[in-house]
Amino acid sequence: MKANKMWALGAMISALALAPGQPARAGDMSNAVLTCYVDTFALDVPEAFTCFSTWKPGRALNPTGAYFQVAGLGAGNYSYAWLDVETNSVPAGCGDQSTCRKSISTETRNDGEATLRVTITDLDTGATRNAQATAFYNDGYN
Repeated sequence: MKANKMWALGAMISALALAPGQPARAGDMSNAVLTCYVDTFALDVPEAFTCFSTWKPGRALNPTGAYFQVAGLGAGNYSYAWLDVETNSVPAGCGDQSTCRKSISTETRNDGEATLRVTITDLDTGATRNAQATAFYNDGYN
């Protein structure tokens, strides 16, 4: 529950920082971005487009989760289609929702990387928008 509240707060901060003074309007996708964070034992704050974390024993799990969330959308009726850019496949468990979790490990190529893209569709107008973010998880111990 704590992680969900922190996620929502961080996503809201990211969305507001990208569009100061621009209130979201119903069906408005112009401010939509993809935020991410790599889950550690610290207070993780979602960042727009790119996020980064370093693994050290006792400070995070390895592997851990990279969390992605659409931020900056106005109220509306949307669908979400996720793509793992590295594997060109749909990430498991993401489905038609505004958030997605992908496992990430420093043991992959010595440093972890996860890039996801989401296609957002406004179901009332048919308009679409793509957003992408990359999470990096580096080994700070070995």
